Amino acid sequence: MADDIEKETFDFSPLKPILLLVFVPAIYFWFTRNLSFLGFIYNPYVQLVTYVLIYFLWKYLHVTYLMLTLKPAVVLTNESIAIAQAGYTIEWKDVKDVFLSSSGGANMPFMRLKNYYITIRVREPEKYFAQIKNPFTRAFRYLTRNWRETGAFEVDLSLVRGDEDEIYHRVLRYYQNNRGF
Repeated sequence: MADDIEKETFDFSPLKPILLLVFVPAIYFWFTRNLSFLGFIYNPYVQLVTYVLIYFLWKYLHVTYLMLTLKPAVVLTNESIAIAQAGYTIEWKDVKDVFLSSSGGANMPFMRLKNYYITIRVREPEKYFAQIKNPFTRAFRYLTRNWRETGAFEVDLSLVRGDEDEIYHRVLRYYQNNRGF
């Protein structure tokens, strides 16, 4: 065990609260101009768009709340990694593998944005599904546990302030120094 590193925290990136400010005028326009009570009840398109807006708004509000309350996005200790946005703590002794993955990024020159994730595979994923506070997220993760890699949890690096490679190498260093064989 390495005793030279004890605890390290990473703060939230201010990008999500800024994007929330961008979405607020669109949400205001949708609810004041296009939505009436009867239109919401009888039009499934309006319901779908409203639910999608609420979903995106909830995610940004949650991250903004965590950021304003000065909670760190990721906390690394010799025993575990805690991910505030997802609401769970993973012990290093239960981790099978840690690697960097990405999604998005079309082949067009103007659409080269990718989201990077630190993917953490655990030995007993059901133990960590029980830690997820949101019951809908918990049920969704449990039902779709066989769709993606078994026992995979992710740290969305777009939520974390700093360089993606540096953060990944720090997480990897904690994993390599503290994993249970």
